[in-house]
Amino acid sequence: MSEPVIEVRHLSKSFGTHVVLRDVDFTVNPGDVTCIIGASGSGKSTLLRCINLLETPTNGKVLFHGNDITAKGSDPCAYRAKVGMVFQSFNLFNNMTVLDNCTAGL
Repeated sequence: MSEPVIEVRHLSKSFGTHVVLRDVDFTVNPGDVTCIIGASGSGKSTLLRCINLLETPTNGKVLFHGNDITAKGSDPCAYRAKVGMVFQSFNLFNNMTVLDNCTAGL
């Protein structure tokens, strides 16, 4: 069996006293299609920003192919060269297709 692409282990994120994510765990294996759903303000975007290191998790780990990308000394730029994030519609280019928007940063 192949190793997971992404593993999120005991991930938490707080902004001051406001806890946004608490002890989140999940694994994404090769070929998986994963959806993150929830009410507005439930932490979906914060979770994605933590996975892409645009936010620093308060606690927990994010592993990419078994490597802890949240560990001290990890290289966020090298990681982001392999993992992308498409922001919500206000940052998309209206004149481009979904695929073009997803690959523009690459």
